[in-house]
Amino acid sequence: MATIDKFHENIRRERANKGYSQDDIADKMGIERSTYSNFELGKTKLFAKNMYRFAEIVGKSEEEILLGNAPITAGYLQEGHLEDKINLLDARIDILSEKLDTILALLSSRASKKTD
Repeated sequence: MATIDKFHENIRRERANKGYSQDDIADKMGIERSTYSNFELGKTKLFAKNMYRFAEIVGKSEEEILLGNAPITAGYLQEGHLEDKINLLDARIDILSEKLDTILALLSSRASKKTD
């Protein structure tokens, strides 16, 4: 797994590169500033769903932020990195599933209004 220092440095760097304060990012993520600050300091784990939100805000992929310059062995990410990547993909599936449920509910609502 990428060293925690490097990972958390990537989060801080990406935020700063976009010109956002910790307050800005926390507001956009819908979390407290202290919670976000703890992510940057490595005191709290940035769970995959929050990682996805953070990546969207700064315009990067989760992989770019999570792995940075991840070590690659024979063309494959090392085992710890693969686990992180799987967790990110699981989070994407959860988020896409939520969005799909919202869309289906909206379509169902529109369909029922047309039949009334």
